[in-house]
Amino acid sequence: MELLKVFIIQVLFASLPVLLVPSFESFVRTRANRLLARHGGDSVGIAFTCASSVSLLMCWFLDAGSTRIDGHLALLPTGMGILYGVPKGVFPLVGLYALVGSLFAESRELPYVWIEAAALLLLALSRSRMLRMQTWRRRVVLTCWLLVAYFPHAVFHIQESVAEGNAWAAVPRVVIELLGGLAAGLLLLYSRRDAQDRHLLNEQAGAMRERVIEEETKLQAFMRTLPGFALTVDRLGRVTGVNDRAFGAISSRVPTATRDMVAGKSFAELMNSIGMQADPVFLQALDMSIRENRTAERTMEFGGRKFSIYLSPAHTDQGEVFGAVCSIYDVTEVERMRAELEDMNRLNLIGQMAAGVTHEVRNPMAVVRGYLQILQKKTPDEYDHYYKIVLEELDRAGGIIDDFLALARTKQQMTEKRRLRSVVEDLWPLLQADANLRGQTIRLEEGADGEEISMHPGEIKQLVLNLARNGLEAMDDKGELVIAIEELEDRLRLRVKDNGPGIPEETLERIKQPFFTTKKTGTGLGLVLCSGIAERHGGSLSIESTVGEGTEVRIDFAKKSESKDSKAAVEV
Repeated sequence: MELLKVFIIQVLFASLPVLLVPSFESFVRTRANRLLARHGGDSVGIAFTCASSVSLLMCWFLDAGSTRIDGHLALLPTGMGILYGVPKGVFPLVGLYALVGSLFAESRELPYVWIEAAALLLLALSRSRMLRMQTWRRRVVLTCWLLVAYFPHAVFHIQESVAEGNAWAAVPRVVIELLGGLAAGLLLLYSRRDAQDRHLLNEQAGAMRERVIEEETKLQAFMRTLPGFALTVDRLGRVTGVNDRAFGAISSRVPTATRDMVAGKSFAELMNSIGMQADPVFLQALDMSIRENRTAERTMEFGGRKFSIYLSPAHTDQGEVFGAVCSIYDVTEVERMRAELEDMNRLNLIGQMAAGVTHEVRNPMAVVRGYLQILQKKTPDEYDHYYKIVLEELDRAGGIIDDFLALARTKQQMTEKRRLRSVVEDLWPLLQADANLRGQTIRLEEGADGEEISMHPGEIKQLVLNLARNGLEAMDDKGELVIAIEELEDRLRLRVKDNGPGIPEETLERIKQPFFTTKKTGTGLGLVLCSGIAERHGGSLSIESTVGEGTEVRIDFAKKSESKDSKAAVEV
């Protein structure tokens, strides 16, 4: 039992670096940056050198106060420190062993201490060669070195026992010390490998952490550049991040909101926190994207606007889904432009049709009308009303053909500069006559003449005439039509306002579409023509109407300073 206690104590103190290296390595890696830089970042080597020094001091210090502890056991941790510590600590360890051993050893042990120091010096000189050996060969050489280095001290114990008259009494002690040294050596080798593995794992974890941070930074930077609203969610559907635009939309409703408050909430909870409801379409698409590991695209309407949603699952390096990235884009304007493009394509088709069939239809109609007029003169008067109806229908058909021709005109440079008011005044007698025939009133508001703009006077007259007649036809016989010309800071505005019944909202949305009309005899091309004339003159047409109060049509023309670089071309 006594020998077992001695064995355990010997192993414990000889293998002190096993306990000390992890703590020292962590301290050096996190707190001693200057020391780490001085030794090339080898935190394990620094820790092994320091732990070996402490073990050396403890063994010799306890040797002075206990017969159970042999200071010569410091030979093993010192050798390990020389072999696996930092290169700059090799010879200082040899010197430390010689110095401390000389201070604490008995005088008769000093020769053995110096022999052991010489063995350590030999190990230090052959350090580079041993580290290049294969692992199993290095362990064999190290074991042989330990036996050879400890042999003089074993001889000392035997001589000591012989002097006491019992030569065999030293054998158990020598065996125990050798076994303790070998066990401590195995522990030290394991400690070195364990510390090295831990160091490599820390480096790999650090590199992985930096890579994750870098990828997250890239993802956040990418999200910030997205023109729409973007957010990331985890596998449970909880928000993990939002881009600046999405956070701006949230903070506009909840000024006290922070990104930390947003993170961790489900999308439904996030919408509820800002006083809104999550769209079931979005929630279903999000669940499908994560659960079925596929992208999803949905369209939803929210607050009177239209949004496109794109959901894509996010994967780990192993291909596992850990969440999803969601992008939401406001496509209201895109849809509006798509509808306008469809209208333009429709108009283009109309123009092509008009250009192709006008001459084929108009000429026969002129012949038919001429012969009808000849026949009318030779027919009794009681049949005149029949001829009148036929001629009116032919004239109406001719009017439709004229509208087609207006849509198919070719471009001509606008070289005439005139004021809008002068064009309206040219038309004024005709407009007054038209209003008087209907029992209505028409008024031209006083105002500035405005600056001259490049125009095609014939088209502007057609524009004013069409809008005025639309207003007159919309009112009863007590109605009043007001035409006004206003000069604003950056544009000239032509207003045509009636006090008729107004236009319902559902009709107002479609009123500028080709062939849409509420008149019994209309073609649905009048406002289309007016919009085209306004656009060719660098302007825009807008309509405001209130049911029961009336309708106002506005044409805004850009001033010369705003449009002098634009192309001045119209259709003729």
